[in-house]
Amino acid sequence: MGKPRLIILIRHAQSEGNKNREIHQTVPDHRVKLTSEGWKQAEAAGLKLRSLLRPDDTLHFFTSPYRRTRETTEGILNALTSSNPAPSPFPRHTIKVYEEPRLREQDFGNFQPGSQEMARMWAERAEYGHFFYRIPNGESAADAYDRVSGFNDTLWRSFGDDDFASVCVLVTHGLMTRVFLMKWYHFSVEYFEDLRNVDHCEFVVMKRSQENQKYILQNELRTWSQMRKERSEPKEPESPIPVRKKWAGFQDGYETEIRRRQTRRQNTADMFADDVNVIQQDDHVDTRGQDAKRGGTTPATDPTDGRHGPSMVSPEFSSRTMSTKHRPSPQRLRVLEEGRDGGGSRSGVSSQCGSEASDEPSRQPVRRSMGMALHGTLEGNSSPHRARADALGDQSDIDDDVAS
Repeated sequence: MGKPRLIILIRHAQSEGNKNREIHQTVPDHRVKLTSEGWKQAEAAGLKLRSLLRPDDTLHFFTSPYRRTRETTEGILNALTSSNPAPSPFPRHTIKVYEEPRLREQDFGNFQPGSQEMARMWAERAEYGHFFYRIPNGESAADAYDRVSGFNDTLWRSFGDDDFASVCVLVTHGLMTRVFLMKWYHFSVEYFEDLRNVDHCEFVVMKRSQENQKYILQNELRTWSQMRKERSEPKEPESPIPVRKKWAGFQDGYETEIRRRQTRRQNTADMFADDVNVIQQDDHVDTRGQDAKRGGTTPATDPTDGRHGPSMVSPEFSSRTMSTKHRPSPQRLRVLEEGRDGGGSRSGVSSQCGSEASDEPSRQPVRRSMGMALHGTLEGNSSPHRARADALGDQSDIDDDVAS
């Protein structure tokens, strides 16, 4: 067959040691098993591998003898050879699996010490250098590099076998994956120490080139320097001009638009201001005409006179300064004529009952505005409450009946 078209390195799935580091104080490293989440990750990796393969591919697996890597390989094979959702083109008996001790994890000693001692050890390792620092009673990454170098030589010689598979899968550990790539692609020590670890069940794919038969790495490896650079880069400043939002189709919001459309509400004094001004002028003219007929004098109009009541016209908002929009129309200028019973709109005169000729001379039309009536200033009314009742036309006839 010759060289395989693909070499795929897969890190083992999540193990109990990944969730709880203290387990290494009581359980040997090679006996640490997968978690339930790790089994799911292994089966998902099998489905992913199945999607990368061609129906005519053949497979060789090389796995570390550690329990977590062997269980990961088992989970991958279960999903790869399963008939769900469709029959697999890779029967289990056609796949060769080899345990390779040289792919085992870096030796961190027998039983690891407590968390405080391990924290001191990792800090010392970072200061010394990950590649050359040797774990007490264990080995360094340089030691692992030596045994991986021997495995690479064996693997390369195997490519000459006629029955070697078209796809080679290596199920190993995170550090051993980086050491394998370092040996294969001749990485420097500095670049090795800058590499970050691969994720659980992450695929690192090496594809053979049809031109020069060399293996091209398909992954973009993550580095610590790139991560620090991304974190140190300043974020793009936000726009200083906030974006104005539209609500219900209006630029400044629905409530603002409603306030724009609403007309200014007038208070009671402003509503009757123009009416009072006009009626006062009419009263002044009528009184002057009546006095001229009787030969009397024309009294001066006093805005504070008790008969006419205090002026309700604001100097800032008079009939002259009032806009055309707020100026009342002639139809709105309603007047009240005092009747025989003291009510407005000549309530007593308009009735045919009780209308006597003797009352005619005393019924002089006197115009009063609703605004003055509401302030209790009708002539002859001693009580302001009665003045309001008369103006509204709900004065009772009881007073007249008693008087008669």
